[in-house]
Order: sequence, then structure tokens, then C-alpha cells
Amino acid sequence: MAKMKINILNKGDSVLFVNDRLIAVQRKNGEVDLIPMMLDNENNLPRIDTKNILTIAYGKNTVETVVDGDNGDIKITTF
Repeated sequence: MAKMKINILNKGDSVLFVNDRLIAVQRKNGEVDLIPMMLDNENNLPRIDTKNILTIAYGKNTVETVVDGDNGDIKITTF
């Protein structure tokens, strides 16, 4: 198997855990990114899905989602 490096950390970040589906990264500011990981079916190498990162952040128990709209990004907030 080839040596592989996944460059997703910034200075001050740390990895909380890695499994066959996710990489959990605690950012320097205390927030945690859950980064999906999957196997590329063509060559069985792991890939990360940078478009579907879930961030656990500080807040007032709300969920915010940003989606692509016809006239730009749309922010949806649920309570």
C-alpha cells in the first residue's frame, strides 16, 4: 500500500478519532469538525468529503445549514 497523508489539520488542531467513516478534528477554537471519509471504488484508496463536513460549534442549541440557492447561498436555521 502506498504511503498516504491527509492534510486537514491547522496549527493548534488535534485529531480526536478516526474510524472507517469519519475523522473527528478538534479545531484550535474548540469546535469539532466531523469529516466524512470513504473508499474510492476504483482504487480502494480513502478519500475525504470536503463538501459535507459537520461542524459542532458553540451556540444556543440551534442547527444552521447553508445550501446553494439560485441567487447565492441560503442559510437555514432550526431551533
